[in-house]
Amino acid sequence: MNKSQFLGLLHSHLSVLPPEECNELMEDYEAHFAFALQNGRTEEEVILELGHPEELAREALGNRFIPKEPVYWFGGQEAPTPVRPQVPEVSLRNGFMKSMVYTGLFFVDIIVVPSLLALWSFWICFPIVAFVGIISPVLLGLDYLTDGVFYPAKGYAVIALVGIGILFTIASKSTFKVFKDMSLAFKAWHTRTVKGALRHE
Repeated sequence: MNKSQFLGLLHSHLSVLPPEECNELMEDYEAHFAFALQNGRTEEEVILELGHPEELAREALGNRFIPKEPVYWFGGQEAPTPVRPQVPEVSLRNGFMKSMVYTGLFFVDIIVVPSLLALWSFWICFPIVAFVGIISPVLLGLDYLTDGVFYPAKGYAVIALVGIGILFTIASKSTFKVFKDMSLAFKAWHTRTVKGALRHE
């Protein structure tokens, strides 16, 4: 099974959900695939990690009512409210598991969120260095107009700074994409984990 087959099968199992919710879940899994593939993992490894699409769909549906007949969603019509089976009482295990999920997320967040902010703070240096390097000839010209003296050493330094500015421009573009995908993947994982905990309510 490859990525397209996996996502197609998952979509067919999730088609009983309202289109907006189904599309949101599919976007999360597509982002997960994109992030993993960019980090050198194969489609087979990602599929093995996620498990079978039917099991994922069953976990996403939780205790929802699943119609036996195919569901057809029409644009412009309000989706019918799903009928949830009445649960007489919430078991202590569900409440315990939910609190454990939130506690685990809290400890993960206090490490991962500052780390992501530190990465983004580090990334800001890239465009700043790139900008300063590229405009260094202008700064050299202003220095010459101010002092009226041209130092060859400064001219050589400006040539090097222009090259560094160009390289940092390229680096800032590529690292921005990596940090952006990393942040979105963490956000998607966080959202899925919270939703999974809420489905046990």
